[in-house]
Amino acid sequence: MRSRWMELSSGERTIWTIIGLNSVVFAAWQVPRLLPFMNKWFLHHPASGRSITLVTSMFSHQHFWHFGLNMFALYSFAVPLHDHMGKEQFMAFYTTTGVTASLMSHMFTVARVPWIQIIPSLGASGAIFGCVSATAYMYPDASVYLIFLPFFPIKIPMALGGMMGLDLVGIIRGWRTFDHYAHLAGSTFGLAYMHSGKDFIWTPLQQMAIEFDKDSNVPGKWVTKPSQGDAGRPKSWNSGGVIVDSHHNKEERTAKDYAQARYEKIKSWWDSKRNGGNKDA
Repeated sequence: MRSRWMELSSGERTIWTIIGLNSVVFAAWQVPRLLPFMNKWFLHHPASGRSITLVTSMFSHQHFWHFGLNMFALYSFAVPLHDHMGKEQFMAFYTTTGVTASLMSHMFTVARVPWIQIIPSLGASGAIFGCVSATAYMYPDASVYLIFLPFFPIKIPMALGGMMGLDLVGIIRGWRTFDHYAHLAGSTFGLAYMHSGKDFIWTPLQQMAIEFDKDSNVPGKWVTKPSQGDAGRPKSWNSGGVIVDSHHNKEERTAKDYAQARYEKIKSWWDSKRNGGNKDA
């Protein structure tokens, strides 16, 4: 089992971990004794006053058809997106998209639906719609097969436009089977992030982390004077009169160099994209 797990790509391991987490929550819904707990902590209701359910509800599915469809779509679209973004950026994107979709659903539901008619929501659909729209942005010439039209390939931008249009109609007509606000918000966030989010959010955050790490006086990097057991290790004094492990500094510089190189690579990729370069380079 371990060897099979290690044979999976990094993206597949990440997505299967997310599917596993959703599976545990789905299994908990099937235990009658746990229903009060699940209703309190894994459903998001705008009137509950619990903000944490904006996060927990995106890993929550009560019915098998809902769970199965979402996990199938997650695996289909999230693996290539993960491989494109990398683990850290993908997890930040996936979580932020899900929470943003839940929050937009919360706000628009409170604004448009009579208070007594508000029903709780749950599911990973908002985050998954964000993955679909991000994939459509990256691969506009790719085709997908819909479950109810399995023999007819459809260009993914056309399929995405159809889904977003259907959600818009659902909002206008007041359909309540699905959370159309969350679907539309997730799709919109995914497109917006792929268009500008990396330039204005992720890349600046990486640069801030690199700049912050360059400060040698960050708490946690200072060490006390050497004890008898440390006498054989190379030491040096910094300008502040604090003893620093020179071997540790060498490892830190290596990590900084790696982070800086990764930042430059991402920046170069986006510069080439803006100048008409290949998106997949």
